[in-house]
Amino acid sequence: EMDLFEKLRACRKDFADELGVPPYMIFHDSTLQEMCVQKPATLEEMGEISGVGDKKLERYGPAFLHALLEHSGA
Repeated sequence: EMDLFEKLRACRKDFADELGVPPYMIFHDSTLQEMCVQKPATLEEMGEISGVGDKKLERYGPAFLHALLEHSGA
């Protein structure tokens, strides 16, 4: 699922650029890879992914969930 991984990386870069931080401060590649494998469909499911804490889930979760659902055609 390289397309999905690249879509999530682009989403991460947008946040990183906006906040002036390195992309890994948003989510590590391993977290994005786990999102590609698990394909969470809800914020609750996304919260179970390693590297997604409560604050990151609240701040970034909706945008990443949107990218995941858009990719799956939901």
